[in-house]
Amino acid sequence: MTPEPDTAAAARETLYEIIRSDDPFESKARQALDVGRAFLDADRGYLARVDADTEYWEVLATAGPGDASQPESGLDYEMSYCRRTLTEGTVVLHDAPTQGWADDPAFEAQGLHCYHGTRIVVDGEPYGTVCFVAEAPREQFSECESLFAELVARLLERELERHTYETELTRQTNLSTVLNRVLRHNLRNKLSVVRGYTQLLADRTGDEDLAAASGTAIDTVDDLIELCEKARKLDRIVGSETDPEPIDLSALVTSVAETVDAQYPAATVRVDGEESVTGQVVPSLERALTELVENAAKHGGEAPTVTVRLRIVSNDIEIQISDDGPGIADHEVAVLESGAETPLIHGSGLGLWLAHWIVTGHGGSIEATTAETGTTMTVRLPQAVDQAVDAKVTELASAHDQYQAAFEACSDAMVIVDADSRIVEANPAAADIFGLDHRELLGRSIAEFLPEEFDFEAAWERFRANQSERDTVAVVGADGTRRPVEYTATRDIVPGHHLIVSRVRAGHPDQ
Repeated sequence: MTPEPDTAAAARETLYEIIRSDDPFESKARQALDVGRAFLDADRGYLARVDADTEYWEVLATAGPGDASQPESGLDYEMSYCRRTLTEGTVVLHDAPTQGWADDPAFEAQGLHCYHGTRIVVDGEPYGTVCFVAEAPREQFSECESLFAELVARLLERELERHTYETELTRQTNLSTVLNRVLRHNLRNKLSVVRGYTQLLADRTGDEDLAAASGTAIDTVDDLIELCEKARKLDRIVGSETDPEPIDLSALVTSVAETVDAQYPAATVRVDGEESVTGQVVPSLERALTELVENAAKHGGEAPTVTVRLRIVSNDIEIQISDDGPGIADHEVAVLESGAETPLIHGSGLGLWLAHWIVTGHGGSIEATTAETGTTMTVRLPQAVDQAVDAKVTELASAHDQYQAAFEACSDAMVIVDADSRIVEANPAAADIFGLDHRELLGRSIAEFLPEEFDFEAAWERFRANQSERDTVAVVGADGTRRPVEYTATRDIVPGHHLIVSRVRAGHPDQ
């Protein structure tokens, strides 16, 4: 029976209300399927994940009475109607045997006469199906019913894309927090040890060349420790939740200039600007200005002159930091233009990224101009910052708190390996899989835990040629236990270090 127009309109409105709600994705999917099932007079509705390449088939959400046919219970991919929907786009059956499907494995296995399936696409790739089924045959589906089934599929497709994006964003936040902890704590502490022993060697050797090399090594270690310190400062800024407040920017700029001038005796830092300028800013702005003025004093030449100018331009506050040095490098200009800190080996780059993040958080901007006479950094800020502008800080701080212990508590095994495949960091779950505690794992090669028949060299070269790799392999623990694991490896999460996340395959006794 074809639904009446007012019935279709009511069903669509109900469907839109479900999608507009703040319910979790799983709840939205189940409710939307239930509306579609009722509208099409079907026994059951499904959202299925289908991968033709691996013949993977799984029901993600379902709706319908408990005694209805339940194909999600151990159904093989080849015995699902969805395998055809994924390739054909839409499959509509009101009575499968009379439509030539009597010999199809799906009908033979399930005995479902009625099936209406629609393919869904996520990130440009076929992802799965939305389908409605019934055991008994019925009259042909009307155009109205097919359009409604298509609407359900498209709305769930959009929600699934958003859900997938949010899940990936959560994973990236998780990973960023883990790497931050590695850089901020482990690396800084270990570098301090390296510095101490290098200094001891330099003091005891009588070889001038070796002493000079030790001095260079110490300077390099100091640069890396400074980088870790800037990461610590950034972490503290992210973790603070403060509201904008009126601040005397003239006094703030003067204080920053005096502090940097005292830290860099070879530089001359002076202030030139209006006597009194007040702005609505958060306290972290001082950190941003300090980074910019320090950058000019540190990299402006042997005896640079740095001038800080403060003025009101239209409705904006403008702060210019000018030096008479050789000019800012292209990769550092890119940090200001895109806000992306890619070359982590540049300490000044991280400082510029920090300044960019703080200034743009105020709704402002930073622009770098290079001329024969030097470089000018121009910071523009609105005179009044809305309370909502600081939401970026609050949101990121919340994520930071949520995933602070993600690395240690993650149920998946996570290891970070260097360019020689040696483990430099591991979480407790990794220690369980490899059969060694954290300290014993450090410095060991991943190859030591793989079976002899596995061609590790070929796999490692293949991984190094790609950005990421996903596969299944057996891991042989220190106790001799062989565990099949599924792993995902990502290359160069920081230069020269790779992340491997693995879990024991379902069905294994350890799972």
